[in-house]
Amino acid sequence: MALAACFSAEPEAYLAQGMLEDNGITAYVEANSMATLYGAGSTWAPIKLFVPAADLTRAMDLLKEHGDI
Repeated sequence: MALAACFSAEPEAYLAQGMLEDNGITAYVEANSMATLYGAGSTWAPIKLFVPAADLTRAMDLLKEHGDI
């Protein structure tokens, strides 16, 4: 898996994950325990979105196209 993006809030990461999966790219959100402790607000620790390395370029293009990064 390759790191595609980092987010400051879990909802944003999960929205991006859903968009990628709707476009046929498997995506995994590595939720941060600090984000879970503090709810849906922003956190100082990034929430990371991973995709298979073979799909990274396409995922990055889609994330940019949809304004996620």
